[in-house]
Amino acid sequence: MHKPIRFIHSADLHLDSLFKTKGHLDDRILEQLRESTFHAFDKLVQAAIEHEVDFVLITGDLYNEENRSLKAQVHLREGFKRLKKFGIPVFLSYGNHDFTKGMEDPIEFPDNVHIFRSENVEHFIYEKQGEPLAHIYGFSYETKAVEDRKALEYKRTGAPAYHIGMLHGSLDSNSDHDVYAPFTISELRERDMDYWALGHIHKRSILSEDPPIVYPGNIQGRSMKEQGEKGCYLVENKDGTWSRSFLPLHTVTFEAKKAACLSDHPQAIEKALDEAKSQVGGAKSAVMLEVTLTAEGGVLKRWAEQGTVDEWVEVLNEAEDVNREDWIWIDRVVINDQPGWEEAELRRGNHFPGELLKISDEIGDAELEEWLAPVFQHRKIAKYAAEMSSEERLSIMQEAKALTIDRLWKGEDSE
Repeated sequence: MHKPIRFIHSADLHLDSLFKTKGHLDDRILEQLRESTFHAFDKLVQAAIEHEVDFVLITGDLYNEENRSLKAQVHLREGFKRLKKFGIPVFLSYGNHDFTKGMEDPIEFPDNVHIFRSENVEHFIYEKQGEPLAHIYGFSYETKAVEDRKALEYKRTGAPAYHIGMLHGSLDSNSDHDVYAPFTISELRERDMDYWALGHIHKRSILSEDPPIVYPGNIQGRSMKEQGEKGCYLVENKDGTWSRSFLPLHTVTFEAKKAACLSDHPQAIEKALDEAKSQVGGAKSAVMLEVTLTAEGGVLKRWAEQGTVDEWVEVLNEAEDVNREDWIWIDRVVINDQPGWEEAELRRGNHFPGELLKISDEIGDAELEEWLAPVFQHRKIAKYAAEMSSEERLSIMQEAKALTIDRLWKGEDSE
């Protein structure tokens, strides 16, 4: 008969993170963003207490950088001290953002905190009522990049009820994130763990149910790349069956929505932005919102060039009551204004825009980038171009082509 177990699986706290936003922020919002990772951790501690968990797991990246801020360390210590009062131990490892080599913690954590300090896989024994209930295995990053297949070093030892592996790493096939401590699902299954508590990937996901191989995601989103609810998992096993519940911990979410401008009057911008805000209305937390405005015929691009879109964003943001817990702040507007012409139809036409499109088809992306190299090397552009990926450069060139064709077509059409 399996003894019951209940714990919190969390990862990627990234305490004291800087936030990536696009527009000017109200000082009160900026302060809330700066404090949001700390508030999320406080909620984690409170959830552990309220749910009377056996222990808390934190699988890497407690801090955002290797030079750990004193504020973050003190905040962690105070949270761990609260957990100690309720008899809740913490098992934690360090990841690629807070690797341990050459780093010393000036703040000493209470003795309920058990840290995997080595890059070699080790294990702690969790006892309940004087008997071993779980062996918890893990390691910490000593350097920023761990490229070894650490999963192969996990070895089940002893005979407690549960064997839990903590691993800060990623699938070797992952293309959306830096691949550290790579593994395959079959490699994890072969290690004979009862539960895999993963970290490193900020989007929560379940890689396997038997055994559970779980990413909880990070506890607080920090940019539009980390959209939606963020938190941790409450994990239980009763009578041999695993269950988990997602516990939201965020105080701010990042969201992206679309809305259409349905008329050629500038007030259509206000209506569209309000529509986008209504799509996230009712949230129990604050929202940083990216809005993609759609339209046809070029009027939206003209409004954007004239600054009208930015003015409407400023007006709506100034009207937002940021003292509420559920404020919605428009951080960025993306313009998606479809031209009043069909590219395929223009190509068939006997006119200059059509001929230009035909010529552009014959030019490869590499050749086009070579032609435009002097533009990207211009002293006023070079510093920005250096930070662009090749995909971003090509996107800009495609936008420039569309804008050129649009203006040429309108010029021809008006003659």
